[in-house]
Amino acid sequence: MERMNKLNVFELVLISVLSVALGVVFWGWTFVYEFTGPFLKALGLKYLFAGLWIISSILPTYIIRRPGVAILSSTLAAIVEGLITNWGLMAAVWGFVQGIGAELVFILFVYKRWEWPVVILASMVAAFFSYFLDFFYYNYQTLSFKINVLQLSSYMVSAAILSGVLSIVISKRLVKTGTLNNFNIVR
Repeated sequence: MERMNKLNVFELVLISVLSVALGVVFWGWTFVYEFTGPFLKALGLKYLFAGLWIISSILPTYIIRRPGVAILSSTLAAIVEGLITNWGLMAAVWGFVQGIGAELVFILFVYKRWEWPVVILASMVAAFFSYFLDFFYYNYQTLSFKINVLQLSSYMVSAAILSGVLSIVISKRLVKTGTLNNFNIVR
């Protein structure tokens, strides 16, 4: 069990590279989010494209399959994003919270179950945790119950697809190339 908790140098490098790359992707995704935001906000679907921000909690963890990866990778990606976007370093708080949400699901399954439903559930719980922070940070208690339910639901569906499904698809394609042969996803 002790070996299960220690990350090796290859895993740390993968976490770092993916987190930095995803942080830059998040910068680009910010433009999509800000462009679509006003249109979707009027419908209560502001979070319909926000699920991609959860992928940094899911993709590295799905590949490495060790405790702490979701929190570490999500926080690091959020720091990178915060340095190059208008979100600032407060983004790190969201990354940490999202990582905790995903990590709790992986803990629940003792890092042994990696089927689609588990990965999608981790994505959705991470989105739920993130929305919970948004609820207080952005004073969503002033919004109607209906709008909150719509926003949360759209965020969780978005996370399921743009983080859960996408992480599995990306990982399976990378496995075919042989680039992940040193990681638990292949073992």
